[in-house]
Amino acid sequence: MRPLSTFALEIQRGEDHEPSRVAVVLSTAPDADGVLRLIPRCMTLDELEGAINALQDELDVLGADARRAFTVSAGHA
Repeated sequence: MRPLSTFALEIQRGEDHEPSRVAVVLSTAPDADGVLRLIPRCMTLDELEGAINALQDELDVLGADARRAFTVSAGHA
């Protein structure tokens, strides 16, 4: 099973009329081999597709969070 929170949202709030900046960063660490895997090694297509869908779900949540961050930023401009 894929670890939760593979990604994190990095938000830098704008100051003095500067725009806010938002980035998606990886929150996982390399494994014992030094490889940074977004999903575990999958043994079936179904397992792989499920892991990819979970990544997409996580990115969708971060997208919604980013929209809120930009909305808050625009409201204070």
